[in-house]
Amino acid sequence: MRRETVLAKELSVRLTSWMPNNYSEARNHDHELEWYLWFEGREAFRLFDKGPSDLIPAHGYFGDQIQPMIYPRVVNNRFKVRLVAIERDGPQWLDPDDRAKDDLWIDLDQVGPYSTWTIVAKGSDTALNVQVSFDIVSLEYVNAPEIPAPGKPSIEDTTNFPFPWGGEIKVFEHDLGLGRQARLDLADSRRVSRRDLWTIVPGNPGMLKQSTQDIYRFGVADIGIANDTMSSLYLPKPAKGRYSITVYDHDFSDPRFAQGAKRTLSAPGLYKLSDFGLGDRVSSVEVAHTYPKTNPPRPPN
Repeated sequence: MRRETVLAKELSVRLTSWMPNNYSEARNHDHELEWYLWFEGREAFRLFDKGPSDLIPAHGYFGDQIQPMIYPRVVNNRFKVRLVAIERDGPQWLDPDDRAKDDLWIDLDQVGPYSTWTIVAKGSDTALNVQVSFDIVSLEYVNAPEIPAPGKPSIEDTTNFPFPWGGEIKVFEHDLGLGRQARLDLADSRRVSRRDLWTIVPGNPGMLKQSTQDIYRFGVADIGIANDTMSSLYLPKPAKGRYSITVYDHDFSDPRFAQGAKRTLSAPGLYKLSDFGLGDRVSSVEVAHTYPKTNPPRPPN
């Protein structure tokens, strides 16, 4: 596939409240106020409000919507949110627009995928002051054709789209692939066994297919992130064969290992370990890579 777009995260954001803390004029006048909320340089929401400045919006109301959901897309885990407010009180020649703005940086690797924020736009030469509060409630990985990719277009493997980690097995500190992360490197030093498997080919009775299965183990000191901090993992589809991964709540050397909890996952995707009762509890990991067996070429006669 010719890559001309980027992979992004689509945030699920609930706008919880907004408030004009102050207008640029004294009370008892009418205003026209508009404000814009931007995520990573792209507009995510706008609101136009007109009426007496003595009236404030009811909590949770955004025009005719109550705590609406918006779905901005961001490329980076750390991104800027900007609030811009503009108030108009009369003709430009008589009363120029009053403007206020503010920026807020959010780092999903630090706070995780669930957080609450408030941003306040203030003017440097006006009393205008507008506050907006919102919750980030989740995120989803997406292919974002509307966002141009930097650099020259290139050929890229799309096997594991829309996840951005390609064919690497990853473990993460937070849910949904956020926070500290580590790659499980399937190196020879981690392989504990190799065996040949025979399977019956569906639809061809009596026909067998030979595969090889390698088993890799990662103990408490080998995973790459601190013990009992893993919250999510990413299992890709490899170029050849298939992966399965088993997570355990005890280390292989722990005497409690055999009686401990475990979970085996075999479908490619991003997993939230708390769904299986193993969030922040994993101490060891086992990866099985099964792939078609290749026979060495015959020597020449």
